[in-house]
Amino acid sequence: MALVIFCAVFGVAGATCISINILSLVAIKLGAGNIYLGLLAASVTAPLVLGIFSMKAIEKYGKLKVLIPWTAASTLLVTLYLVIPHIAKNYRPVIVLACLFSIQILINICGSIGNTAWFPLLQDTTPVRLTGRFFARLRTSWQFASVITVISIAIFLGKSSAWWKFEIIFAAAFVLLLIRFILLLFISEKPPQPHHISQQSIIGRFKEVFKIKQLRYCIIYLGCYSFLAAAPEPFKIKMLKQLHYSSGFILAATSMFGVGAILSLRFWGKLADRFGNRAIFSISHIGMIVTTILWLVIDDNIFSKTMVFILYFSFGIFHSGNGIAQTRYVLHSVPDSKQNYINIINFTTFAFISIAPIITGLLLAVTKNLNFSSGAVNLNNYHVMFIVIGALFVVPHILRRNLRVGKEKSTSNVVAFVVRPLRNIFGPFKRINKK
Repeated sequence: MALVIFCAVFGVAGATCISINILSLVAIKLGAGNIYLGLLAASVTAPLVLGIFSMKAIEKYGKLKVLIPWTAASTLLVTLYLVIPHIAKNYRPVIVLACLFSIQILINICGSIGNTAWFPLLQDTTPVRLTGRFFARLRTSWQFASVITVISIAIFLGKSSAWWKFEIIFAAAFVLLLIRFILLLFISEKPPQPHHISQQSIIGRFKEVFKIKQLRYCIIYLGCYSFLAAAPEPFKIKMLKQLHYSSGFILAATSMFGVGAILSLRFWGKLADRFGNRAIFSISHIGMIVTTILWLVIDDNIFSKTMVFILYFSFGIFHSGNGIAQTRYVLHSVPDSKQNYINIINFTTFAFISIAPIITGLLLAVTKNLNFSSGAVNLNNYHVMFIVIGALFVVPHILRRNLRVGKEKSTSNVVAFVVRPLRNIFGPFKRINKK
């Protein structure tokens, strides 16, 4: 369990150096538009679907024999990023953007084929009774690593984003991911079980999962929620750039996502293990609706600069809570003998995440001239995007009803438990739970 956490910490720190936030800043520096940003964001998750081709190998040869060689390949490919600053000095931006996209695709193809083994490996590691607590600890650890990395990069970039600075960031990514690979060599797994090898085709495996009512509802919910959560992300950065925020400021603001997750994950984990997933789903949906729609107030002023930090912080809190509930539901619904069910659920979710920024980018490109003014109200295409996405979070909120597991506490009871310390201080002025 300790090795898994250390591996995740170095892996996430390295991945943060070549994350979509960093690459979006590189792309915007080269003059990329919304459609390219959508495609670039999709290139992070779309290749993860290719992991379906390594499912049988995991059952036959074991998780580590798949994870280790493909992780080695993806780590070595990270060195290709080092040529981007040199190409940018000598070639047209369109050529550099094409190279950036191609490198991202190659790295993620190799990484995704190997990462098919990661969640089954986590299931081997995690005791059922400690699922919420362990994943809270795991996510807190790698979120902390992500925050430290993002803040360091933000300070390093500052108001200037010279190419030599990006070159150093890409070199740091390779070193951190190399350490992650070395740590992988020391992780153990449950031996592969020959009688668990499925003879079904890839399509047959998907059909098998979708026939199970509990998992079918789970896939529909995860696809819907993940689509909405991913849809606006790269375009927040684009909007902030258009409002003349510096690269350092934007990265410092995005680090608040990790801070929110760090401060709340332990709380979400304990709450989930004690009361179940239902209330966490409900609370996180409401939080995501409010957090998304509040982006309407962002402009180029001091108030907005504070609000950007607050919105990323609250996004981290509610999204991490939903993630804990998702993980508990999936791991408790999938038997040890059918670990590839987890991968099929993840592949479907990745497909929705990949489609989301492409659709959003196309819509923003089509509506780039949209501008509505009436009195104090002034809306552009980014504002419409936030309104639509915020309103659509009502859909996963309705779908959550199909994810009940046993007798879980109602949301009102959980809220009453959470605010009990405040009620003890200020007095029971209002009853918020049922008698």
